[in-house]
Amino acid sequence: MGHKVDFLCRACHYEERDLGVGCGRRPQPCLRLFRCDNCHSIGSTWVGAGGIPRCSLCYHDAITLLADDVTGVACPKCAAAGTFAHHREDVWE
Repeated sequence: MGHKVDFLCRACHYEERDLGVGCGRRPQPCLRLFRCDNCHSIGSTWVGAGGIPRCSLCYHDAITLLADDVTGVACPKCAAAGTFAHHREDVWE
């Protein structure tokens, strides 16, 4: 099962809500957090055996995968410190 994550930058107010993270009932594919260097966004994308992970917004492969338990990362819009809020009670299968 996975959980939901929100990203918020307090400096420029960029936010992404309800991003899925984790694996479902099968071990692969899994939803992973990413930072896209092409469209300057934060999101989650499916990562599995054999496929190239891509941005779920612009479909470019210039993404940086983030750890599932990341708490902070530079905002892709303004480069200020942004934070992730993990909602363990909000799960998906």
